[in-house]
Amino acid sequence: MNPLVVVGVCTPERRSYAAELAQGIGGHLIALVEPTPGRGPQHIMLSPERPSLPQSTSPLVVDVDSELDLPHLALANAPRSSVICVIDALHFSHDLGDGRPLSEVAVEGDDRGDFGSRARRAVSHVESATLVSFVNWETVPTAELSLLMAITSHLNPTARARLSRGPVEDLRASLDGGCEPLPLLERAGWVHALNDEHDPHMTDPRVTTLRYEQPRPLHPGRLAAALDDIDSGRWGIVLRSAGFCRLATRLGILARWDHVGSAIWIDPQSTGQEDATTAQDLALTGLDLDHEGIRLALDSAAVDDDELIAGPHAWRRFTDPLPTWPAIVEEHP
Repeated sequence: MNPLVVVGVCTPERRSYAAELAQGIGGHLIALVEPTPGRGPQHIMLSPERPSLPQSTSPLVVDVDSELDLPHLALANAPRSSVICVIDALHFSHDLGDGRPLSEVAVEGDDRGDFGSRARRAVSHVESATLVSFVNWETVPTAELSLLMAITSHLNPTARARLSRGPVEDLRASLDGGCEPLPLLERAGWVHALNDEHDPHMTDPRVTTLRYEQPRPLHPGRLAAALDDIDSGRWGIVLRSAGFCRLATRLGILARWDHVGSAIWIDPQSTGQEDATTAQDLALTGLDLDHEGIRLALDSAAVDDDELIAGPHAWRRFTDPLPTWPAIVEEHP
């Protein structure tokens, strides 16, 4: 059996789930924790009766510290990897809008110290999962559970979302009749939406995902105002948006748009992409969304007809309140 990778930002619930899973399937349990400077992630054996990892068929359960970036872990990217995201149903709504940093001791330049980075990690765990298990759900109202499970299905249409009946039963149910999982980076709902393949199997009338495309670059000053407008809740609650964009003041650079709750990261992705047919290509997921209102708000940030005629030389004089980027952006083939 491939390693069973257990993730989740609610540490006590994740650890308890991983320990119960390992015990239930007779497996080895290790914790993968934050690396020390100059070294890779550290393994800590949590099963004292098994002080080493012999070459055997015994399954391996890996409890992954939330400060570790899952896409960069070889265990999670292995073919047919099983990634189990453990969610505390009592806290999930708060987790998606949590403004706290993921790490209180992150050094400058480490985005784990950013506002909203804990919510960002919570979403990335869902988007990477093959199984999403809700724990502590028994006292949550049915209508709220419907919303939570629909949200996870929109965030990751490929994952099984389940009200946990115990780790072993959850695992068994997720494997029964299951197809081979997509590569980790192809599981996210926003990727499916940009490919026009977004088809969540669990739905709720209040939860929707829309795709926004705009061929004109964005005016950074007006974009900041549009984001404040959207964040106000005027057009519904946008929980997650992701994709790619171009800023008029930073021509020649494709940017990665990564937004959760009230936090957004717009970071340089690559140069040399001028043949792209779409400048903005975003997927937005949320509650009670006014799709037309959101489109109009984002359209207001695109360069208008006069600005388009004025051209890039004029665009360099636009107000640009967004964080500066590194002077050199590595070009990807």
